[in-house]
Amino acid sequence: MLAAAGHGVEPAVRPVKQFLPYYRHLRAVKWPFLIGVACGLVYALASGVGLPLMTKVVFPVLFNADAASNKPYEIWMRGLLGGISHERLLLVSCLWIPFIFLIRAVAGYSNSYLIQFSGLRVLEAIRTDLFVKLQSLPLSFFKHNRSGDLLARLMSDTEILRQVIAQASSDLIKQPATLLSAFGFLVYLSVKDHRFFIALIALITVPLCVTVIRATGKRLAARARMLQAQGGALTATLTESLQSSLEIRAYNLEDRQISQFRQRIREILNLSLKVVKYRQAISPSIEVVAATGFAAALFFGVREGMKLEGFMTLGMALFMAYEPIKKLGMIHSLFRQGGAAIERIEFILHEPDTLPDPAVPKPVSAPQRAIRFDNLTFAYDQEPVLREVNVEISIGQVVALVGPSGAGKSTFVSLIPRFYDPQSGGITLDGTDLRAFAKKDLRNHIAIVPQMPALFVGTIAENIRIGRLDASHAEVMEAARKAHADEFVRTLPDGYQTQVGERGEKVSGGQRQRIAIARAFLRNAPILILDEATSALDSESEAMIQQALAELVKGRTTFIIAHRFSTITIADRILVFQAGRIVADGTHEQLRAGNAIYQSMLSGQVLAAGV
Repeated sequence: MLAAAGHGVEPAVRPVKQFLPYYRHLRAVKWPFLIGVACGLVYALASGVGLPLMTKVVFPVLFNADAASNKPYEIWMRGLLGGISHERLLLVSCLWIPFIFLIRAVAGYSNSYLIQFSGLRVLEAIRTDLFVKLQSLPLSFFKHNRSGDLLARLMSDTEILRQVIAQASSDLIKQPATLLSAFGFLVYLSVKDHRFFIALIALITVPLCVTVIRATGKRLAARARMLQAQGGALTATLTESLQSSLEIRAYNLEDRQISQFRQRIREILNLSLKVVKYRQAISPSIEVVAATGFAAALFFGVREGMKLEGFMTLGMALFMAYEPIKKLGMIHSLFRQGGAAIERIEFILHEPDTLPDPAVPKPVSAPQRAIRFDNLTFAYDQEPVLREVNVEISIGQVVALVGPSGAGKSTFVSLIPRFYDPQSGGITLDGTDLRAFAKKDLRNHIAIVPQMPALFVGTIAENIRIGRLDASHAEVMEAARKAHADEFVRTLPDGYQTQVGERGEKVSGGQRQRIAIARAFLRNAPILILDEATSALDSESEAMIQQALAELVKGRTTFIIAHRFSTITIADRILVFQAGRIVADGTHEQLRAGNAIYQSMLSGQVLAAGV
């Protein structure tokens, strides 16, 4: 788990092959990417060979025309253009300079644009993969990971990976090609002119540059990993603050939140400066090594009697050999940062699905007989929340779950849609273990009204239609009428097209609950779970909704978690929970007469909400 990455031991930086699995996303844009790479090769040749060649064959014609009359270049030009005057030869030779730079510019622009295009498509694909994976992970994963940190992995870390896969991958072809072409041309000239010391200097200084790159990159990797972890923590802090604006103001936590934010920002600033320090140290370090090599070449060249004309060509080739080394150093640093990003991304992508669907799932038909819990034990961490639960609920029964807070009631109902799987024992539906069904098929037969229902950004109609996405507007309105939501919806300026706002903040708690109940009506599922479904309603709203619930539960196997006595009056059966066990099972009259826990709850007129 990546959470350990910021706690001491630095994991070994894996080789570049760790990026290879993500290159499959380039298949969708292989032609733009390959054309971009080809343009990069043209750019490399124009830089590594074209520019030094200019100083070798063209400049002598321009500055020493008489001596150059028998040069191969002038002979070739006169053969190509026929009879040509010196002035015309001078003009054409000068035009070679903008021509080479034009080729270099067009190739460089095309390379950058096409690679960026490919990279953005890769980014889209990777983010989609991550989002799809997040949708398939069980609720336990989100209980142990902050949403802000997951958001940072989805947005920031994928952006770093995009840069590596697209830009760095292109440069891994373009820059070595530039280096090899320039170095090859340098060796050719050194051998031809018997200036072996130039090639020797290049051979000595290149390993020195590589040493600088490796030493700097090692330090950069550790800081980059810490920086990205802190970036996730900052996003988590920011998300938490934005989602808790009411509590922050109610408890005067503004200063506390500002202090935490400033601390995170300061930590990120310090780490960012360290990353910048090591990244930016690569280029000037290589320049110093290159300048030393260039000075050595100049010293030996002058001492050996080399003229300015000859040294310009060799010097240009030597310079063009160092330039790609600088860029390869920056690429190396980018790969180091990318390695940290991959670790954070793969934390999500490689997270195992602890609730897998069976290879050959059984079809889920309308329940006919019973839902049975067989010697079931479940724990979120180490301590069991449910212990050896054995109970059978006949299809069509309305069952209320009561008990002290933390007794395991909400956990009990969460196991029915397979939000979690038990550690031991099991749950069967008509004799078939729930793990034999595909989760999607099972959940299609279940409607849930939670204590704090989530509303999504959109209209009231769209939020009710979540119960069944293909429902018509008439069906949405009918479900709202049954849930007593139609009355308040019609009073709104835009009716069913009213926007509920982010997290449903434009509607009241009672209205939010009635929208959730309307979803359940619309879903029309044979199994119904009501987890504190009337907790947010005032007395008047509760009175209206009781009749709706009485209609909703008809013919459905219903589980009701409630702390209000009025809510469980529609139950056929009551299960009393205590410390993760069912300690009593019966009707209201039976339990009132013979169960002390139930009697104590009734005496206070409160049936405690649970976890």
